[in-house]
Amino acid sequence: MEKQTKHTWDDGLRLDENIKKTLDGVFLLPPKAERARQEAFAQVRAMASEEAKDAGQGNTEINSGGQGGKRYKKAKRALLRGLIGAGAAAAAFSCIYMANPSVAARTPIISHVFEQIGGVLDFAGDYAGLAEQVDKAAEGIASVTVDGTTITLSEVYCNETALYLSLVIHSATKIPDTFYDEDGKPMICMYGQIDFDFDEEGAIDLVYVGDSEIDGKMVDDNTFAGVIRFDLGQYFSGKDIEVPDKYQVKLYVPQIVGTKLHDTRPPMPEELRKQYENAMEENGLGLTDEDYERFTEEQKEVEHQLFNDMWNAYYELYPDRQTYPNQYDNWFMDGPWEFTFDASRNDKDVIRKEINDIDENGLGIISVTKTPMEISVEMAENLDCFAVILDAEGNLMGNDVPGYGNTVPVNGYDTSRIYVYICDYVEYVDELKGVWWSGGYDESVRGEVFKELLDERCLYRKEIIFDEHESD
Repeated sequence: MEKQTKHTWDDGLRLDENIKKTLDGVFLLPPKAERARQEAFAQVRAMASEEAKDAGQGNTEINSGGQGGKRYKKAKRALLRGLIGAGAAAAAFSCIYMANPSVAARTPIISHVFEQIGGVLDFAGDYAGLAEQVDKAAEGIASVTVDGTTITLSEVYCNETALYLSLVIHSATKIPDTFYDEDGKPMICMYGQIDFDFDEEGAIDLVYVGDSEIDGKMVDDNTFAGVIRFDLGQYFSGKDIEVPDKYQVKLYVPQIVGTKLHDTRPPMPEELRKQYENAMEENGLGLTDEDYERFTEEQKEVEHQLFNDMWNAYYELYPDRQTYPNQYDNWFMDGPWEFTFDASRNDKDVIRKEINDIDENGLGIISVTKTPMEISVEMAENLDCFAVILDAEGNLMGNDVPGYGNTVPVNGYDTSRIYVYICDYVEYVDELKGVWWSGGYDESVRGEVFKELLDERCLYRKEIIFDEHESD
């Protein structure tokens, strides 16, 4: 491995001048790639719509854990016909063919990442007015190169809820072609540990204190700029640890991982496929979608078991296909890259409300914190429940984005007041949320209809009014 090379901030500025690309606005993808993206996600939305329709009709097949529901069953049938790639991940991503987008404007971005992409992040907002450039600590450095790949830390914004760190990844060689999500963002993750000097927790795995996926955009074929979020509020909740005004952060990144544009998964061996088909025939079961729609519940269970048997045998042949990341689905850049930098807590426009409303069933809210980027609800822990947050107009905040607990973005919502609902987890996932996604009514009344449903079916509800002039 090439020895790690450290740079001064001036080196980062020189790299800045070499990039000369902009990240403002939404990138336009090549027409062929854009059509493929739209078609792929249209299929996903169509299957989700069918699922929601079934939920509204009381179909009990739709459940969590991937054990039933039309989307899961149809994905399996399509998989066997070769319409989507082998493996469960194919159903989630479909077959999306993307080219790395680039634009020709000339704006330096190393020290202005938030300014360029802050408005299109999952937690969007005006970071430029809140963030500070990363200052190296006593032994720290802002830019590090390993084996031709340079990570440069750009800016940092921190409040009591989260720390947002912008960065640029620049490779001496072309960054491998990468899958793009439905929002047109490349799926690139950063794995490693982060350590804060104000706690005794030691180094914390990034998976446990944030989202390892970097929220960002390709700048050109060799450069990616993005933001990674560390969820301080959720991680330190209940530990009696307060984020100080100033503190030092150590970041250790052993690996950067991307999702391949074209996976190299081994195909299902013909022998295993044939065994499945023969077993289906022996049980008097057809192989088409039309056949499946006519199956009894007992026959569906038989098919489900035969299908699982086939895939279990497949994974015995290729055990690493069950791990993530793996050589078939992902590309890798190996470090390590190590940084030490200072951060300052910025409580501008942060509002925290102590609610402390817990009912006799142990359900309720402890506190709610609103920042310029997000709203976080601290509630009594109950794994059987699901928290739902609506804005003042009844719009579902966050669109059920997984991975952030009870935290939702505020951009695009009326947060003068919010409605917090605690619902039975299974009931919400299997039935209630399908109403929001069904699209079976006028868009103008969707929020009203959904709010009325939650009012009727929730286990707990709370209206919270924010005074926009109230902040710490």
